[in-house]
Amino acid sequence: MRDYILRRMLLVPLTFLGITLVAFLLTRFVPGGPIERALAEKLQASQKHVGLAGLSSTGPASPEELDNLKRQYSFDRPILEAYGIWLGALPGPASWGITRLDSDGKGALEISNPDSSKKENVRLGVLVDSQKKLLIKFADGTIAKEWVAELAPLPMDPNPATRVVVYSPKFSGILQGNLGTSAESDRSVSSLLWEKIPLSAWFGFWSILIAYLVAVPLGVYKALNNGSIGDGITSALVFFGFAIPGFVLALGSMYLICFHLNWLPHSGFNWNEPIRHTILPLACESAGAFATMTLFMKNSLLDNLNADYIRTARAKGASPNRVVYIHALRNSIIPLAANFGNNLSFFLTGAFLIEYTFDIDGLGLLGYDSLVHRDFPVFLGLLTVSSITLLIGNIISDLCLAAVDPRIRFHK
Repeated sequence: MRDYILRRMLLVPLTFLGITLVAFLLTRFVPGGPIERALAEKLQASQKHVGLAGLSSTGPASPEELDNLKRQYSFDRPILEAYGIWLGALPGPASWGITRLDSDGKGALEISNPDSSKKENVRLGVLVDSQKKLLIKFADGTIAKEWVAELAPLPMDPNPATRVVVYSPKFSGILQGNLGTSAESDRSVSSLLWEKIPLSAWFGFWSILIAYLVAVPLGVYKALNNGSIGDGITSALVFFGFAIPGFVLALGSMYLICFHLNWLPHSGFNWNEPIRHTILPLACESAGAFATMTLFMKNSLLDNLNADYIRTARAKGASPNRVVYIHALRNSIIPLAANFGNNLSFFLTGAFLIEYTFDIDGLGLLGYDSLVHRDFPVFLGLLTVSSITLLIGNIISDLCLAAVDPRIRFHK
């Protein structure tokens, strides 16, 4: 098991790179990204301002503004290089600014300090040396070796002066714990996720706990009483929960319980009254998974009760309880143990329809809003968290399999 876990841990980075690379590439080709959204907002604001002033619209953004937007979201770089910067494997511009060189080949600008502990701005001067190279100096005349200057020409630039971008390269990405900045709220993605994780983890924990505590005993009961009236009634309830979508169940229960009977709140979450705000969303979120796990448990136990080793145990005089709960049950919960990691990831980030219906401000609703508003930094940050959770959950599933079934070993 030790060697197996080490091999699986070595595969985690490669799998993580594949998932994030595919998602990052998709964000580059999907229309309506943060640049198009920012341009549309600027155009709307311009038209509104012009309409109030009684003038004509000035049209879309200028080439200067468009280039600044591309640099802000790293669209000015090749895809793989931009992915490396977002991942934190390549240095990216921590702080950057634009200046124009005068006729003497000199320019000046003021940029925010890349050191987050310092709030003051840095004054820099740019000049062309005798070798026709761009040189950066501080205000006191010393050379700024940690800063980089590059030519940044614009297509059809109306300004003939040479345009230069100055930036401080720094490793700051996923590997350094920096998930980026939201294009919607200008807040760090990490802070947004940390705000939502407690609420999603609360619902995820109770969903998994209740689903396993109810599905396993109910599946055992249905298998031992297969064909009885109780089995038929519970099967009808289970198939109802499996067939009806969670958000449809949420709308129906919300109308009946919240609006008609006024027993429970219909939206939001209050930590001062966690039980009342948890019951209904939790039931709607867990219904489908609970039904699936119950059927898995019943069918698996029925298969094992008809196996040869169970007949052998009965022939040797083992008690009925020992046959069921010692021999058959341990092998029957293997499918549930194998899906534990997937359930862990799903219940943490996969209930966005329930959160949207009940207006629960968790990770699911955050992911939905990021897709609607094309907030790709938040979407990629959420995907990073869910991918890591899924990869860790898969390893936990393998450990659960080995604990449940001693025949399963991973030395081959």
